[in-house]
Amino acid sequence: MKQSQPEAPGAGALPDPVSNGSRGETARNVFVMGAAQAWRVGIGFAFTVVSARLLAPSDFGLIAMVMTVTALVTMIQDLGATQAVVQRDKITQGQLNALFWIAVGLGVALAALLALSGPAVARFFGDQRLEGLMAAFAVPIIATGIQAVPFALLNRHMRFGRLALVDAVAAGASFVVGVVLAWQFESYWALYAAACASSLVMLVGCWVGSGFRPGKATFDRETRAMVGFGSGVTGFNLANYFSRNADKVLIGKYFGDISLGFYDRAYRLLLFPLSQIHAPIGRVMIPLLSRNLSDPERYRRSYMECVSILLLATQPAILFATIYAEEVFRLLLGERWVASAPIFVWLGIAGLHQVMTSTVGWLYISQGRGGAFFRLGLFGAVTTVAAFVAGMPWGPVGVAAAYAISDYVVRLPVIWASAGREGPVSARDLYVMAAPHALATLVAAAALFALKFQVDAGNIFTCGALAVLGYAVYLGALMLFAEKRAYLFRNAEFLRTRLAKQV
Repeated sequence: MKQSQPEAPGAGALPDPVSNGSRGETARNVFVMGAAQAWRVGIGFAFTVVSARLLAPSDFGLIAMVMTVTALVTMIQDLGATQAVVQRDKITQGQLNALFWIAVGLGVALAALLALSGPAVARFFGDQRLEGLMAAFAVPIIATGIQAVPFALLNRHMRFGRLALVDAVAAGASFVVGVVLAWQFESYWALYAAACASSLVMLVGCWVGSGFRPGKATFDRETRAMVGFGSGVTGFNLANYFSRNADKVLIGKYFGDISLGFYDRAYRLLLFPLSQIHAPIGRVMIPLLSRNLSDPERYRRSYMECVSILLLATQPAILFATIYAEEVFRLLLGERWVASAPIFVWLGIAGLHQVMTSTVGWLYISQGRGGAFFRLGLFGAVTTVAAFVAGMPWGPVGVAAAYAISDYVVRLPVIWASAGREGPVSARDLYVMAAPHALATLVAAAALFALKFQVDAGNIFTCGALAVLGYAVYLGALMLFAEKRAYLFRNAEFLRTRLAKQV
């Protein structure tokens, strides 16, 4: 969005993003973004495998220590500007400028604070190498602050094709830089360089793609309201940060970088594919749901259909990897990483429901429920950290087990009840939507377990066949439900039509 667009005094609302393109154009962008994300997930997974074979567990543990701090900075550096820009029905150029300068100012200040905190972090973990790494990570922090508003505008105006291209190029750059440096130097700096390359490509791509140019800021009542909403989302992100990183801090502090390296690879092997799927779908769904608040039935149908397809796409893979975790780690990462398998099993059990539970954030953000989102984050943080502490006597595996058990017993019921308390999607809708998938998961798990001690899964071909079997059994069980069949047939027809147009 270029600054040359006129802005009338006292008004100047920029166009509604839905009006900026036809439904066919939006569908095309979603299709292109899906293809690009498949590339990103694949190349990210490849980098995980290749880097694990080139670098030592301690290298990953060292970077994980730094990421526990940089993740905190990332959570607060734009005060939720991205979500505020996407969620608002109307927004002026002056308000965008205000959010941009806030994000840039915070990014620079937090980057300086990050660099200055290096000595303290190095003393806490007992490793002087962290001092230089902390200063180096100030670069991607600044880049992220500068790109916040351009990135948000691409989402707001549903320029998903452009976002897909930027994402794909950033992933490719990260892979090439990381692998080449890991191969040449066998150093943890290769992991930093990969992260830095991705951030810089995203920065350039978002600025070029959005056309945004900053100017004079307008700090009016609506700007303050957006900052208030964004602060609520930031509050949730902060609370979520503590729940997502306390385990790494505790393990790194009390068990050392090698144990943290094993834990981090198990965590990343599960989290990376899920985050790379959730993030782009969220970019599509949040603006879509925000514009459909006036049509509750369409809002509900869009959310439930999207999550159903997401569960079908991911749960069988998580289930297979969880049941055959030892074989997967041995085949993909090598014998020295098999110690990560028991950790992965517990994290995979939690991941089976988190595929769905993570999407409730779309409901809170699209409905403007920033305060409720923050309170939910506080609850999740307190209960998660308590679980980590309870599992500490049993080491990294105990931490993962305590987390998974508490996730089902404590957090899942509260999250679903809270998310469904307001808005078009009720808590009952969530349970009704999840029940067929829970049944399909149990049936597929029974089939895979029945073969676990009868089939040697020590080669890639057998593992591939078992994964395909898991998907087939899961899909067969899901087809027993009329609503799920309707979702599947409708999306299969859409995919067939899009592919036909590409040929």
